[in-house]
Amino acid sequence: MIYKLYKILIYIVTSTVLTNQALSETKLLGTEKYWKAYSTKLDKAKTCFITSEPIKTEGNFNKGNRGKPFVFVTNIKNGTNHEVSIKAGFNFKKNKDVIFNVDGKKTKLFPVDDRAWSESTKIDRFLVQSMRKGKTLMVTGTSTPGNKIIDTYSLLGFTKALGLIDKSCS
Repeated sequence: MIYKLYKILIYIVTSTVLTNQALSETKLLGTEKYWKAYSTKLDKAKTCFITSEPIKTEGNFNKGNRGKPFVFVTNIKNGTNHEVSIKAGFNFKKNKDVIFNVDGKKTKLFPVDDRAWSESTKIDRFLVQSMRKGKTLMVTGTSTPGNKIIDTYSLLGFTKALGLIDKSCS
């Protein structure tokens, strides 16, 4: 429970800071196939993250009502390492699971508004290991109106992009 509260707090702080100031300070470290690596400063703490957009989206929903979806892995220098999160581009329906599926290995994530995380750093490590070895990530979630949406991400370039943020934020 404390881990969940910590992640919710990080979400609120990073969302506010990224929106207000850090976007102009965010630096592209590199692009590896479908993944981009960035670094930024958040209140003097160096933060690095990799991100990717879906290569395919399935579901019955109004595409004009959806923001851009992303998957992230984040490192904070001298802090969090390899935290996995999803930004859906829509608010998740309460009490509905978000499924993180790497080549058939499924893990439930907990949703808060339009974001989702794992339950622990141990699960984050498992997810990152799966993504390093995997080919495809599918994220399945249900929007507030009840639409099931499946985003498919390529994992090509994931390991090299992860190496860029590990080097920059170690």
